[in-house]
Amino acid sequence: MRRNLSVCAVVCSTLLGSLAQAGCPAGQEAFTSCQIKGRNTEVRVCFDDQVATYRYGPIDGAPDLTLSDTVAHVDFEPWSGLGKAISETVTFYNGAFSYQIGGGFERPFSDEEMQLGPRRFGWIDVAQNGQSLRRLECLPDTVTYGFGGGLYDAKVAAGLVWDEDSKTWLREAVVQEPILLSDTSGGCLLGSEFMLGGVAMGDPVATLAKLGSPEASGVFLPDSRELERITAHGLNIDFLDGLVIAMQATDAAWDMPSGLRVGLTRGEVIAILGRVPSGEAPTAERFNALVCSEAPQDIANWYAAIGFGSDKRVESINFITLAP
Repeated sequence: MRRNLSVCAVVCSTLLGSLAQAGCPAGQEAFTSCQIKGRNTEVRVCFDDQVATYRYGPIDGAPDLTLSDTVAHVDFEPWSGLGKAISETVTFYNGAFSYQIGGGFERPFSDEEMQLGPRRFGWIDVAQNGQSLRRLECLPDTVTYGFGGGLYDAKVAAGLVWDEDSKTWLREAVVQEPILLSDTSGGCLLGSEFMLGGVAMGDPVATLAKLGSPEASGVFLPDSRELERITAHGLNIDFLDGLVIAMQATDAAWDMPSGLRVGLTRGEVIAILGRVPSGEAPTAERFNALVCSEAPQDIANWYAAIGFGSDKRVESINFITLAP
C-alpha cells in the first residue's frame, strides 16, 4: 500500500523542505504543524524514533496543552493510497478526550496545477469518548506536512505493520494458529479460551479465595436470584450457585490463553483470531463469538464479547453464560 512517491515528488520535496521550519525541538522532526483559523493559536506534532508529542497553544508562546505517546503506541493512520488528496492523521488521548491532528495536500495532476504549487490543508478534531466536539481548521498557507517516510517509517522500525482493513497497527510477532473456528454461527471459540488470567468460566468460588470473597452485586436474574461478585484489579467475576458464570476484564493483566488481552489493537486481535468474526466489519467496535458447538452441554451457552475503545484497542473482554 505504501506511498507512490513518483506521483508527488515535486510537491513532497517542497513540503519536506519546509519541515525544518516547523519549530520542533532539536532531534525531532514534524509530522505536521499549522496555525488555526480564527484563533491566535497553533498546533505542532513532532516525533523522534521513540516519542511523538502534541503541542497546542498561542502562536510562538508556551503551549496550553502538551501530550506525548510512544511511537510504538501512538494512533497514527497513514494515507490509504486512494484519492487525489494525500492526508494522514495522528491522534493523542487524554482521558475521555482525544485530539486528532491531520495534515495533507492535493496532488497535482497537470502542468497547470504544478504551477499553482501545493494546496495544503490540516485540522484538529477534538472528541470526547469518540464523539466529535469541535473541528478546528488550519490556515492553509501555514500548514507543514511531510509525506514519504517520517512517522510511518518510525512505526515500522519499532516492529509494527499497518493493517489497512482494521485501520490499526500490529506487531509482526503476532503470528500463530487461528483460534476462531468456523461454525454455522460465524465463528466459535474453544471452551479452553474462556479463561482470564487463570480464572475460568465454571470455576467454583472455593478455588478463587485468593482473589477475595464474593459479595452481593445488586444484579438480579429474571427469577429474582442475585449474582455474587468478586472485584479484583481490573476484573469482575460473577457467581451463581457458587460457580463462575460471567467475567469482565478491563486491565491488560488478565489475558486469555491465546494472548488476547486489553490494550491490543483491533488488527492484533484479528491476527490472533485468524479472521474477523462473520457479520462483523474489520473496524467494528465489538467482536462476538460463542463457545464451539461441540462443547459439553453444560458450557454450550458461553459467549465472548471483545469491546474496542475509541483508540481502536481492546477496552474490555467479557464472558457470560447466556442461560444460567
